[in-house]
This record gives sequence, structure tokens and C-alpha cells, in this order.
Amino acid sequence: MSTPKPTGESEHQIAPQMAVVARARAPGASDHTGQVEAIRAQDDGLVAGQLGTIYYKPVTVCGIDLKLEPVQPSIGTIVHGIDLAKDLEDPEVVSFLRDLWLERRVIMFRDQGHLTRQEMVNYAQKFGVIGAHHGERDHVPDLPTSVPGFPDMLIIASGEKRAGAASGWHSDATWSTRPPMGSVLMCREAPPVGGDTSFCDAYSMWNGLPEDTRAKIEHLKAVHVGSPHHAMDGKRPSAVHPVPRTHPETGRTTLFMPRSFVKQFDEGHGLDDDEAKSLLTELFDQAGQPEYTCRFRWEAGSLAMWDNRAVQHRATADFWPHRRSMERLTILDYEQDRRAPYYRPE
Repeated sequence: MSTPKPTGESEHQIAPQMAVVARARAPGASDHTGQVEAIRAQDDGLVAGQLGTIYYKPVTVCGIDLKLEPVQPSIGTIVHGIDLAKDLEDPEVVSFLRDLWLERRVIMFRDQGHLTRQEMVNYAQKFGVIGAHHGERDHVPDLPTSVPGFPDMLIIASGEKRAGAASGWHSDATWSTRPPMGSVLMCREAPPVGGDTSFCDAYSMWNGLPEDTRAKIEHLKAVHVGSPHHAMDGKRPSAVHPVPRTHPETGRTTLFMPRSFVKQFDEGHGLDDDEAKSLLTELFDQAGQPEYTCRFRWEAGSLAMWDNRAVQHRATADFWPHRRSMERLTILDYEQDRRAPYYRPE
């Protein structure tokens, strides 16, 4: 299965974070070529292997013996022993995975590289409605990176010449008036080291705030604005959402403040500049707290599905000059009246 090369590549585009890591790995290199040679030499000879011990919970569902490996105590589970191309025909298996997903916010799978793109679509459709590559179809960014034949599947690829990663904490497409419920991400090519994705538990982000802060922000709303590459017909999208968000399936409260997209509080609140700036800093700093966060190491054939309503995530921009090639589907809630964020106190 070939992966199309992203269009518009130019020579030696490299994200700032990747440039910092490259300098740390190759401090003696005098130019771009020297950095590439030094880093590749460091990574030459790495071999795949199984080292150490993992702890897992054995569970049998519809005759399928699964091993559930927690990635971090409160968030993230790797599900071993399942074939997503053939083991989801029984609704009980789908129900089990959905319950686990709601409980653990993000579930991951290994050894799924045999899935065709159509089988990846079939999997995602078990959990919701396939959206456009960024969610709802009222605003579809003018991106030339969809998979041929699968216009709703987004290619996220990075390599030596075009190096980048979504390395800021965010929830997908919160600039939409109805952000997507979740995302499914398949790794088709992984670097030998680096390129992990981290996920942060938004329930803990809310619960970890001081009570007086929660009281201040309980009824506030924030303005979410898309990046330039999210523009459609030259217009960048924006939306206003509640700062605390009620999860429509669990009823629990999350902190819905992704640093990558939130620009300010709604002007109608009348906050003075110093107070607004202080609050924004405090809320943004909740993302990435180690106790709330898990980190997933990708392999070719790894797949992750996360709950966009309950986590923020970010890629780690540390793998240049190696290639990382991903394919993403966006999932919308079956229930349309649950798609727009809202807040109802627990």
C-alpha cells in the first residue's frame, strides 16, 4: 500500500522544535547535510526487539482473548490480541471497545498494518459517522493531502525535506461550531526513535484546578480560531465554546481549553486584560501535567482512537530527519444534538 507524497514540499523545511532537537543531537554539524549524516549515524544499527516486562489485564470478549495494557494509571490502554479487520462483527466486541474508550479516553492497538484503508473506514464507522478530514462538512480546509480515493482520510506525513508535527497541545478542530467526537490515527511508517504522541486527560485538567479558579471560569466561554492552513476559500474558521465542557456520554466535566486554538475569552465577559491573561496561562498550563498524561510510541501498523471531548494531544517533534507517515479519520457523534459543546454542572 503506497503512501502519496504530500504536495508542495520544499527543500529543508523544518519545524522549530525539530531544529532544536537536531542541534542537540548533532552539535558539531556545520550545516543541514552534516546534521542529517550525524543523526542517521547515531540511529544506524537500531534493531526491533522486545525488552522488559509489561503488565496487562487478561479479558475474554466473545471468545477473543485480549490483553489490556494500561499506558498510564488514569489514561490510555493498549489492546493486544485483536484483529480490527475481522473481530468487530459481533456488536458485543464493539460495545466493549467503546466502553473502554470512554473509560480510558484513548485506546491503542498494535499489529494492524494489514488493514486496508477501506477496512480502516469500516472500523471507524463502528463508533460514529465519518466526517470530512477535519470533521463537519460546513468548513472543509483547502488541504491537498487527502488519500486518493478516500477524500475524508487525511495524510499526516513528515520527513527530511518537509519536517513538521502538530506539537502544540490541542483537541482536533475545536475551531468548528461542532468539533469532532473522536479521531482514528493509523501509523503507516514510523521513525526508529521519536515521533511519539502524548495524550492529556481533560477530566483531570478540570479537577486539578483550584476551587476558586473553577468558580471563576465555570460560566466563561472562549474563542477558538483555526490556523492559516485550516482556511477555506481564504477564511479562517472560529467558534465560541464553554471553558468547562460536559461530556455528553459520561456527564463528567472536562477543561476545554486547547492552547493551539484558544485565542481569548469571549469579549462579553468584560474581563480586564491582566485577569484574562493570568487565567489563560493557568488554564493552558494544565495541559501536559505528567500525572494526567500518557505517551504512545508508534510502530508501523499501530492505531490509536481518542475521545476528542475528553483529551488533548500533541505530537513530539523530535524525529527529524526520519519519516513519519500517518493516516487519520475523523469521527462525528451519531447523535447530532450531542455534537456542539455545552456545559451543565454535574
